[in-house]
Amino acid sequence: MSVMSLELLKKHVRADEFATDDEYLQYLLDTAEEYVATATNRTAEELKALGDGTQYPLMLQHAVLLIAGHWYNQRESVSAVQMYEAPDALQALVKPFRKLVDDIITTTV
Repeated sequence: MSVMSLELLKKHVRADEFATDDEYLQYLLDTAEEYVATATNRTAEELKALGDGTQYPLMLQHAVLLIAGHWYNQRESVSAVQMYEAPDALQALVKPFRKLVDDIITTTV
């Protein structure tokens, strides 16, 4: 189950006037949320805890929209047209939430 709404993604990709792509868009939304969790080295539960408890923080929600929108518009790994990445757009949203080290649990004997 996604933490973000399909309706918001549909507005983002301008597909809110039809429902024929809903299943594919939901798949992209779920995959993008997993991508962001992986990119931050955190679990979805950790990211929700950093947000309001049910949603990712706003910056990460936008990162999910960016990556899902990109995948929706660019459905193959290659293109006949040269595409350029917006400079650091996705990384600027994800990097502040990246966990650099695992929590170390120490026990005393």
